Amino acid sequence: MIEPTKPDPRMMLEEIRGQVADRTLERFDHEDARRIGSAAAAVAEREHLPIVVAVSRGTQRVFHAAFAGTTAEHDDWVRRKINTALRHEIASLEFVLRQELSGQTPDWLDQRKFAIAGGAVPIIVAGITVGAIAVSGLVGSIREDHDLAMDALRVAAKRR
Repeated sequence: MIEPTKPDPRMMLEEIRGQVADRTLERFDHEDARRIGSAAAAVAEREHLPIVVAVSRGTQRVFHAAFAGTTAEHDDWVRRKINTALRHEIASLEFVLRQELSGQTPDWLDQRKFAIAGGAVPIIVAGITVGAIAVSGLVGSIREDHDLAMDALRVAAKRR
């Protein structure tokens, strides 16, 4: 049996860093947050995905949806993923890849507050991080949660 090849973390890091334009919006208010969250929720509903999706505006949770197959543990993961994205102002997957490439685990990071896991994407307006979307529950690859969050951002941006 042939084992699947592991994605090159350097190439993936460059790709994730290149998504900044897709995370940059002209504005971001409560309606935008609900539109982004609803885009992710629509995919989860259509594909019967066991996910939790949350969208924050600053530190306020504006949108939250949990689907069958999730638990309160997923709620905690999205909270900690959003904290990571907001604190470091990068996608949580970028944080993961940076740690992997450095070969060091950040022992300074309080894992009760922050997650070293992909799935949270900061939302940027005029160069400033103003919120984030996070997805938790997809376990097929390191980037599935991240990709769903990015897809929701792209879909919501087109609906304006």
